Amino acid sequence: MGIFDNFKAIFTASSPQQPNTNTNNSVEQQPTTHKKIMIVEDEKVLADALEIKFQHEGFKVFKAENGQVGLDMIKQNKPDIVLLDLMMPVMDGKTMLRRLRETPDFKYLPVVVLTNAGEVDNIKETKQYDNASAFLIKSNINPEDVVKVVKDLLRM
Repeated sequence: MGIFDNFKAIFTASSPQQPNTNTNNSVEQQPTTHKKIMIVEDEKVLADALEIKFQHEGFKVFKAENGQVGLDMIKQNKPDIVLLDLMMPVMDGKTMLRRLRETPDFKYLPVVVLTNAGEVDNIKETKQYDNASAFLIKSNINPEDVVKVVKDLLRM
């Protein structure tokens, strides 16, 4: 069961919840600091689904449809973590990750690579040279798996 098979989980889990209240009928304050995530993915349906899921989890989400836009947005917004597709137009994920790691501020930024099963050579090369934090095969995961990996990497 892959990520596309699990969109139902995203949309059913994203219903608004009532705020917690204490016995004095005052609303508990929610933390105002949101972790920032950058999703660099050219498949719009997948990027939108991940955006909804991460917003529901309290993340501030930025999206880019290719590596060049993603790299520019990372430098501008300084996310806490990046979800990165490898095969994209304009600038692919491997090139983007290599350029990201050349920038001292982002040398150790956690990056989760989302890729297709047929890209085994890309995974090996990226893992060896570009220090990705995790690799997820799109066809083997669901949105909850992606959230869990991200939260684990951010120690949330």
